[in-house]
Parts: sequence; structure tokens; C-alpha cells
Amino acid sequence: MSTDSVVDAIIVGSGPSAVNAAYPLVEAGLTVRMLDVGNRDSKYAGLIPDGQFSELRRTDPDQHRYFLGDELEGIGFGHTGAGAQLTPPRQYVCKDTERLQPIASESFFPLQSLAEGGLGGAWGAGSPPFSAADLAGFPIALEDLQPHYEVVADRIGVSGTRDDLMPFLGPTFALQPPVEVDSNGEGILRRYATQRGVLNKAGMFLGHPRIAMLSREHRGRLANRYWDMDFWSDAGKSVYRPKWTLDELKTFASFSIVSRRLVRSFEERDDGEVVVTAANVDGSGTELHRARSLVLAAGTLGSTRIVLRSMGHVDRRVPIVCNPHSYAALLNLNTLGQGVRDERHSMAQFCLVHAPDGHTRPFTVGHFYSYRSLLLFRLIRDTPLPVRESLTIMRHLSPSLGALILQHRDTPSPTKYCSLGAGEDAPLEIEYSLSASEQRRIDDVEAEITRGLRRLRCIKLKTMRPGHAASVHYAGTLPMSATDVELTTSRDGRLHRTKRVYVADGSVFPSLPSKGLTFTMMANADRIGCHVRSTLRA
Repeated sequence: MSTDSVVDAIIVGSGPSAVNAAYPLVEAGLTVRMLDVGNRDSKYAGLIPDGQFSELRRTDPDQHRYFLGDELEGIGFGHTGAGAQLTPPRQYVCKDTERLQPIASESFFPLQSLAEGGLGGAWGAGSPPFSAADLAGFPIALEDLQPHYEVVADRIGVSGTRDDLMPFLGPTFALQPPVEVDSNGEGILRRYATQRGVLNKAGMFLGHPRIAMLSREHRGRLANRYWDMDFWSDAGKSVYRPKWTLDELKTFASFSIVSRRLVRSFEERDDGEVVVTAANVDGSGTELHRARSLVLAAGTLGSTRIVLRSMGHVDRRVPIVCNPHSYAALLNLNTLGQGVRDERHSMAQFCLVHAPDGHTRPFTVGHFYSYRSLLLFRLIRDTPLPVRESLTIMRHLSPSLGALILQHRDTPSPTKYCSLGAGEDAPLEIEYSLSASEQRRIDDVEAEITRGLRRLRCIKLKTMRPGHAASVHYAGTLPMSATDVELTTSRDGRLHRTKRVYVADGSVFPSLPSKGLTFTMMANADRIGCHVRSTLRA
């Protein structure tokens, strides 16, 4: 099947990068067609009542359906890797990926998505921008991204403030006031205020996180209501999801979306068109879609598949990077035995930076989460005590329990790569391992952070390293390069050796600092969208 109309741009995907790459094009009146599978949650969203987590736990007789899942999939027996913390209402983001996006690996088990909104449908909303130090060695600088950080921050709604983390997070001006910190986080921040001088001298800094969560109403979305249901429900739309931007795009006459389509490949033709081949996932047919330009934003692994297949690179290795990920279960002695407020949000309560060499050198970032709405059974199953005794103890300790999640930086190496096998449905083969020196650096950093936590009166109960790929930050497969090298991209996102094909997701980032990638990915997608807009107008 061949579509009749030629559009200005085809966007592949509907996740954070895709919708933000599309926005400047659509806003300018250019015709944009989005191709996406677009799976949705048709099972749980309608079951979850509006209300506070604690109230639903006390009163809703059907709560087991969405908290544990109809198939008990929320318990995650033995699952500690990528996606282990996905609640039943969020697990739709991974639907069909094992069948349609196969992976072959013994060391790397990534989370992929074919959902409307992509992995952004289950995103933790952390939005720390990259600093000048984070972008060292990139062909773009902070000055290139800064105006797009501001545009995207206003588009999606980011809360935060100027505090001790300003040198590490930068001066984003389009910020909403910070969301409120819960009692658990407040206790640690109060302790930090008394130990600030000593901790800063040792290179540890605490402050409010940058979160794509509203503290004020914005673009028809409500401020967070502190119901502690953010892992389960999108009621009020306080936490940013790409589908909120997709809904805005759908109001423009020049925008269209074709769902249930899995893009397989592209071809540039001499007449100036890019022809995209897409499979109908509900049937056996394929379609040809034509455009003046193509923007790939199908997620790092999805875009890499499309490029390798389109350019005929069977078994060609490309690099891959992913933030090594660990989380520590903490007991906060500052609030032990004290009463706590019921009102809270579920996302990161504060941000921690470990920077013994200052903000101009690589540093490590962590985020602290209180544990309540992730359900105590996740802790109980890992304790050596009998269930009844463990339940009693955990109920008393729960107001003071938290998790510190650390994302360590990652750079390419010969032991981190992926390739696409031969055949239409061949899996993406991935090999990933850290060197001894990389693991030693991670161990040393975490030991120093543990010493600082003790000064904050936080006791580390256990450190968990859920395996490679668990951070769900994948990048570097089609890295930006200042030179025209095949399977790399230009500073403006154009795939080298093509004229009208662009890549706007995590694929283009050559390395990853110790920060979540999503906000910077969205800002870069907006930047690339603006460049494509200028090129099409010219």
C-alpha cells in the first residue's frame, strides 16, 4: 500500500523526543505525520478512583486489582532489572516489545516501548539539565541547548528552585516553584542545613530536584494534589507525560498521527523524497509513507534498528552507553518515631550531588524517594524475618524508609556495543560490560556517599544493583560527530551520509553524565525540530 500525500516531515515515535521534535514544525504550519504503534492502557486506568493513596488503601475493596494487578504482575517475583518498579497501570508501556522488538543478550536486558507516549508513560519525571561539564567533548555546547531547555520547561512544566544545586543543574528560568517535600525528606534536609559546611567541603550537596511535575496549574493541567498516587495514576495530569503534548499537537490541522504502525526502514530517493516503510501490527500488510524529511525518534534502540536495517548494515557493531544504576534502601533516623504528613507526592523528594572535584568536573547525582506508595511487600520479601514479624516492623519503620537512586556516568568502550542480525525479524544483539576500573570508580563513589549519608543520620540498609540496562537510559548508538562518519549524526541531528534523515532521541548522545537523559533529550529534539523547520522553509 502506498499513501498518496507527501508531507513535510514524518516523525517516527510518540515519546518525549518525538512530540517535542514535532512541536516547532507543527507550530510553523508544516505538515507532519507521526507513525507509531501507540499501545494504551485499556485495563487499569478506568479502575483507579480519584483519592489519596492512604484513603484508597483503607476503603477501596478493589484496590488489589491496580496495586497488585489482576495477574499479580505488580509483585514482580524475582524481578530486579529494568522495569522492576513498574506498577500494573504502567506496564502497558512494554506491551508487545518482546515480539516486535526482540533483543538477544546475556548481559543487557533493556526496557523498550511501543506505547503512545513511549517510555515517557512511566517516566519518573526527573528533569536535570546537562551542564557545560556534562557536555564536554560533544559537538554542541550548553549555549546551543539553553534556549530549548527554556522552551521545553515551559511546554511541559518543570518545578525547582535556586539552591545549593544551582552550579550542577544550571539556571533554568522557566521554572515553577518547587513542589513540597514530604516529612521524610524534610527531616534529612533539616539535618543537611546543620551539616552543610562539613558536607560541602567533602563534596556533597543537597537541594530540591528538578521535576516535570506542576506546583501550579499550567496548560489545562492541575497542580499536584499530594495524593501519593503518581506511580499509579495520571489524575489531574500533574506529572508530565508525552501524551499531554500529543493531545496539543492533535489540535493543529497540519498534524496527523497514524497508529498501529511499526516503521521498518526508510529510503532516500533522487526526487528529494524520503520513503518510509511501515508494517501494520494488526495485519500482514506494509505501507509506504512519503515526506520531504524524516525524523527518527523511536527511542535509542528502535531508531538504531531502523537505521541499521535501512543502510544495510547487518552485523555492524555500533556503540551503546547506559547509566550504571544502583539504589540504596535507607533508614532515616531524623524522623524515626515521629508523626508524618499524609499529603505527599510520589516522586523524588530531594536531589543529592557528590562532586569532590567541583561542578566543572564529572560528578554523581542521586535522588531520594520515600517508600510508602511502592508498597511494603517489596521490602518484606527481602527481609530474613518471617512475614508476620517483618510486616509489624516495617509498618513502624515505613515513615522513615527511603531509597536513594544513583545514576553513574557512562562512556563508550569496546565491551559495550550492539548489532542487528540478518533477517527481517532479527533481534538486536547487545553486549555490555563494565571494565574493572569503571566498577572500581563506582564502588569508590558509593562508599564516599555512604559516609556522607551517615552524617545526615541516614543508615544504608542494603545496596541493590539491578543489572545493566536497569536505568532505562540508553544512548550513543548513532553519536553526534563533528566529522562525516557513517552511522553517526551531525550536530544538528542529520544522519551522516543522508540528506534529509534526522535522529532526535537518545541515540545521538555520545556519552551519558550522571543525570537522567529525558529532559535534555526533549530539549535537543526541540532544537533539531527547529533546524528541520528552517531547512524545510529554505
